[in-house]
Amino acid sequence: MEPEPNDGEERPLAAEPPSFAASFCAAEEAAFDFLVGEHGFQRGERQIGRSGSERGVYGRVVYRSPASAKGHSREVTLKIAPLRLELVLELSRTGSPPCRIEELHDLESRRAFPRREHGLYDAMHEPEQLQAEFMRLAGALRACAARFFEDDPYLWDDLEARRERRAEDEAIRHTLERSKERSRAREWRQVIDLLAPIEHRLGRTATARLAYARRKVRHGA
Repeated sequence: MEPEPNDGEERPLAAEPPSFAASFCAAEEAAFDFLVGEHGFQRGERQIGRSGSERGVYGRVVYRSPASAKGHSREVTLKIAPLRLELVLELSRTGSPPCRIEELHDLESRRAFPRREHGLYDAMHEPEQLQAEFMRLAGALRACAARFFEDDPYLWDDLEARRERRAEDEAIRHTLERSKERSRAREWRQVIDLLAPIEHRLGRTATARLAYARRKVRHGA
């Protein structure tokens, strides 16, 4: 019989889990190395650290394309700050405002944007979950970034036009809500002032509200 180990015998220690820095590097390389191998990007600066006890750890990496003959370069930037619940994949081109992957996907794809599967706090401690979230973003990038990878300059014009339309739509929604409030308060002239400038954009309900306000004003209400 083999002797039983005594209390003083050393026992192997359990392996420590990888640090967030190690997990971040491994996960982003697995997810985004296709930028290097398939599209000629280069991995630029990588920053991993802590931005204060109340804000926690963060990670950031930039992939950059070589400059074109006209001096234009493109970048793909991945940023995560788990305790602030921030996970951002951003695309940019020299001379153009950057856009997030969700914005590009909304412009270029008819499919719903892939939803997050893991909480960022848990992913901070679980390398497999962190990699899954990075792979999710990389998959979305592969699916909708053909014009970005082709360096289509008109892509950025289309993105800006989409932003302007969204801003206009948001302004109209705000105006409609204000017109409802003014209508409930029986302030008919204010209803007209709000709705008349956008009459060509009104739906059936708002058109009826404007017509009603005009009748009230004509009859001296």
